[in-house]
Amino acid sequence: MFILDASNIKEARITIFLISINTLLYLLFSFGFDEVFYLLVQINSKIINDLEIWRLFTSMFLHGDALHLFSNMVSLLIFGAYVELSYSKYQYIIIYFVSGLVGSFFSMLLLPFYTISLGASGAIFGLIGAAFSILIVQRDTPLIFIGLIYIFYFVFSSFTPGVNYFAHIFGLVAGLIIGYLFKRNKKSVVRNQY
Repeated sequence: MFILDASNIKEARITIFLISINTLLYLLFSFGFDEVFYLLVQINSKIINDLEIWRLFTSMFLHGDALHLFSNMVSLLIFGAYVELSYSKYQYIIIYFVSGLVGSFFSMLLLPFYTISLGASGAIFGLIGAAFSILIVQRDTPLIFIGLIYIFYFVFSSFTPGVNYFAHIFGLVAGLIIGYLFKRNKKSVVRNQY
């Protein structure tokens, strides 16, 4: 079982870095720079028509308001620290960014053509999926049940106006699959050594 404390947070350097970048960008764009901001957010029509593919990535570092930033950064701190300390640094980076990109990609495909999206929640839901995959690999049945309730709550709360539920759902699925594959492969390597 993992308990988040100050020493865990200090060790979760990539998570702290991601929180810092998200917060600094939010503060920067609070002072203006609207043209740059709209060059970085996910605008589906711009990606499809003008092939501005970078928007799928850059939009993961932008937030619409202080509450959006705060809720995402608290979730990133909790799940990011857990996943970062449970996987290798490279695996953590892969889980985070692939989940975010998968969420952005399916948002582009499934949301209306002129939709604008932004936020780190697709990547964060990927961390939630990776955290849950640890419970599956460990076959911790009581915690799996609690984790399922938690995931259903998070997914259900995504279906509110203005929330990109496709980024949440597909980010979660990507993180669950990648996290499971990383943990399962590690477990089979350990078994083969004996």
